[in-house]
Amino acid sequence: MLSASGLLGACSDTTSTAGAAGLSGTYDVVLSNQLVFVTSQDRDELRVLDLERSPREFLPAPNPLEPLAIPVIARPDSLTRDVGYNEKGEDVSGPYIYARSSGGRDISVVAADPARLNEVTRLSTGQLITAFTAHGPVSKGAPSVLFYALQTRPESAEQRCGPFGGGVVMRQDLPGPENFDAAALPPALPVFCLRPADTVLSMISLPAKVGVTESLVLAIRNVTGTSRLVRAVADGGSVEIPYKRPRPVPFSVPDYTDLVDIPARFVTTHPTFIPSSGQENDRVPAGRYVYAVLDELTCVSADCAGVIALDNGPGPALSEAPVLARDVSGAPMLTLRPTTGLPTGFTLRPDLEVRQVLADGSVRTPRVPLLGIMPASNGEITLFRADEQREFNLDRVPVPNKDPETVEARASVVVDLRDGNEISRADTFQGITVNEMGADQKRCPQNLDVTNATAYLCDATLPSGTYRFVFRGVLPGLLDLTRDLSVEDPPFLVETSLATSRGVIPGDSIVLANAAGACEQGIKILRLEDQGDGRTRLFPDLGDTDTNTALTNCATYPNFSVRAGETPKPYVLYAGGETSDAYLQRLAVGEAYTVSSQLDYYYHPDTFDLGRLPPVPVPTFPTAPLTLTLTATFGDKERLNPGDRYVVGLLPRFRRFLFKVDTSSTSNLAAYTLPGTVVATNVGAGDAASSLAYIAYPSADGLLQIALEQITDNAENLQFVRAFQ
Repeated sequence: MLSASGLLGACSDTTSTAGAAGLSGTYDVVLSNQLVFVTSQDRDELRVLDLERSPREFLPAPNPLEPLAIPVIARPDSLTRDVGYNEKGEDVSGPYIYARSSGGRDISVVAADPARLNEVTRLSTGQLITAFTAHGPVSKGAPSVLFYALQTRPESAEQRCGPFGGGVVMRQDLPGPENFDAAALPPALPVFCLRPADTVLSMISLPAKVGVTESLVLAIRNVTGTSRLVRAVADGGSVEIPYKRPRPVPFSVPDYTDLVDIPARFVTTHPTFIPSSGQENDRVPAGRYVYAVLDELTCVSADCAGVIALDNGPGPALSEAPVLARDVSGAPMLTLRPTTGLPTGFTLRPDLEVRQVLADGSVRTPRVPLLGIMPASNGEITLFRADEQREFNLDRVPVPNKDPETVEARASVVVDLRDGNEISRADTFQGITVNEMGADQKRCPQNLDVTNATAYLCDATLPSGTYRFVFRGVLPGLLDLTRDLSVEDPPFLVETSLATSRGVIPGDSIVLANAAGACEQGIKILRLEDQGDGRTRLFPDLGDTDTNTALTNCATYPNFSVRAGETPKPYVLYAGGETSDAYLQRLAVGEAYTVSSQLDYYYHPDTFDLGRLPPVPVPTFPTAPLTLTLTATFGDKERLNPGDRYVVGLLPRFRRFLFKVDTSSTSNLAAYTLPGTVVATNVGAGDAASSLAYIAYPSADGLLQIALEQITDNAENLQFVRAFQ
C-alpha cells in the first residue's frame, strides 16, 4: 500500500505532466533493471524513466538540465529486451535493449545497465526486419542471444534454406557490454527457414536452459491470407510444431476434436508464478503458457478479436501438441477481449497488487499471481486473471469468518411491486417468473434467495436490464388524445397505426379526463372500425354499466386515453423506462416474454462444469444457446389496481475489471485517447511499495503511469494517473 506521503504525491501529480523529456513518437516501451525505455521516434532516440528515483523522472543527461537521450537507428518504433530467468524461473533483466523501425534493416543494441545506457553497436542485416526477440545469458560468461526475422534471405542463409522461397529467422550471439568488440562479433546464423510469402509478425524465445537449443514461438502471416502460430527449435531444422485451438463454433463448449490453426499477431509468455493456493507445489513454471493476440486480418472464424492462452504442458518437456489452455474451472478458456475495439498492447506480470471493490462495497488489494493488462483502441484498459485464464469478476462477496476468501455472487433478479405513482406497495406478493433454459431443455438452477419472483438462472449468461409489467396500463401513444366536443356524440378516434401496433382490442378501456383529473369510470371498448383515412374508431360497449355512467357524468371531458382491459392481455410490458420507445408488447397473465433465445456463457464461474476433462456425468449448467423468458403469473384485479407495475431488474452479478483515463478538457490528459504497449512492475518496498503500469500513448507523445493498487474499476480515472512527456 502507498504511504500517506505517497498518496499525497500521487494526488498532486494527477493533472500535471511530470518529468518532461520532450517525447515525440512514443510507440513502444520496455522494462529492464527498473528502467522504462520508451521510443522518441521523431528524434531517433530512446528516453529512460528511472522508477527508483524520487521523485520519479527521466534520467538526466550529463548536463542535468537535459534528459538523457540514447541515439539509435532512425525512427525507432519497436523495442525488445534480453529476457532472462533465474533458477526459480523469476524474471531477471539481461544486459541489452534492442530497437528497430518498421521497414528498417538495422537493429540498435543498447546497454541496459544504468551505468552505461549507450548504443554499443548497430547490426546491419541488409534485409527487411519484421520481428525480433532476445534472451539474456543462461550462465556466467554466456552471450546474450538475439533472434530476428527477415522478409527475404541473405546469402549467408542460402546454404541452409536454399536460394529461393521465403524469409528466415537469424540468430546473433552478443557478448556482454564489458567485453564488447563489434569487430569480433560472430556471424549471424540462420536457425529457421520460412515458407514462401511468410512474414513473422511476432516471436518469443521460451525460457532458455544451459546446453539446450532454444525453442521459438512464431506468429506467422502468409500473403495468401492465412496465419499460423508455431513452435520451432532454433537448430536450423525448420520443423514446425503448430499450436491449435478448437474450431470456434457459436454456443459450443469445445471438445478438442476439430482443431484449427491459430491466427496471431503478437505473442508473449510469463515467468514462474504461484497460483492463488499459495502452495509451492502448485508453482507454474515459466513459459508454460503462451498468450497470443489474435490476428483480426486473417481470422476467418467467429472468434477473431482478443487474447487466448496456449498450453505447452506442465513440463519439464514441452508438449508435442500444444492446444488452447483450460481455465481454472477446467473448461476450455474463453477468448479475453475488450468490450469494443481491438487490443493495442498486452503484458503479463506476476505478484502485482490490484485494488478490488467487492459486491458489498468492501475494498481489498490482494496479490494477483499473474496479472494480464490489455489496452484497447477504444481507450479502455482491461485487467484479467492470467493465472486463471479468465476475466476478473469483481462482483464477489466475502466468505464469513474466512477472510480474505471470497465467492462469486449468483446471478439474480430484484422485483418491486409499485403503484401508479412509482411508490412501492407494502402488500407485495409474488407475481413474476424468470426462467432460463438451455438448448438441451435443461432448466438453470433456481436462485432461492430471490424474493417476489421465482427465478431459474445460470451464472455468466444473464444480460442486465429493467422491465416493467404494468397491470392494465395506458397504452403508449394513446395518452391524452383529444375529442371534438363541438359535434354531437363525439367519436373516439385514434391513429390506425397506433391501434394496430399497440394491439388495442375489445375489452380495453377508454378513460376520459379533463384538467381536474380522470373520470372515475372507464368506457369499455366493444369493437374497432377502420375509417379508411388513417384513423380507427373505438365503439363503446353501451351494455356495460360503467360505460354508460362515464358517458353521462363525463360527457364534456375533452381528453381520453386507452388502457389495457382486465382480459385477455392486461399487462403492458416496457424495457427500461415507461415510454413509447421502450414499449415491447402486451401480455396475458401466464404468457411468457422472450428476452433472448441466443444467450451464451460470457465467463466461466468457479462452479462451471461443462467441458471438463473427464466430463461431469450430469453437469449443473445447461448447454447454450439459452433462452430467457419473463412471465407475469399474477393478475387478480381485486389485489392489483390499474397502473400497478412489477419492476423487474436483471442482475448478472458479473463485473469485469476495466477502466479508462479521464480525457475531459479539464484533466490535462485530453490527448491520452489511444493507449499502446504496456509494461508493469512492483516499485519500492514496505509501506512505500507500489504496483505500477506504464502505457505508451502515441496519441499524446507521452507515457502514463497507472497506480494499480489505487485505480477505480469501470470508471474514468484522474487520480493516481501520472503523465510523463
